Amino acid sequence: MLAWAHCPQCALEVGTGTTFFASHWTDGIAVPILLEIDQSRWEIGAYRFLTNQFLKESVFPLSTISAHPFWGFTAMRRWQILHRARWKLYVGFGASYQTRADLLDATQWNFAYLLALRYSLDRHFFFEFSARHWSNAWIRLPNRGQDLLLMSVGFR
Repeated sequence: MLAWAHCPQCALEVGTGTTFFASHWTDGIAVPILLEIDQSRWEIGAYRFLTNQFLKESVFPLSTISAHPFWGFTAMRRWQILHRARWKLYVGFGASYQTRADLLDATQWNFAYLLALRYSLDRHFFFEFSARHWSNAWIRLPNRGQDLLLMSVGFR
């Protein structure tokens, strides 16, 4: 792995996932590319949201698009809070930026939260399942937030 010679404690993750809001799926598909630094203590991510998202609330017609496809980026600090054999549990907090505001978030800059469960196959490969939330903390309405469920594969 010559590519990692300059960063031996880094990991790269690529995955896919879906979006949701409260009690329903919003039909969004997301593709993340994540770089973890310093034994997964820090994370920098780029996300491509490939499809329109729809809120299924009674105040909107069924065909109302809540978010068009966009790019999103995150930078966050991660903490490992549990480690059992091949399993690790992480929480994270940081910032996110999305290339357009929408009915989910009225601001492009938001706070980012993470809860992730990792299973390591060996020293070099792992799977991670994560739930993520981007929200502007009610700085400007609407503040429904962007919710993601992701599955990714990573390697060191």
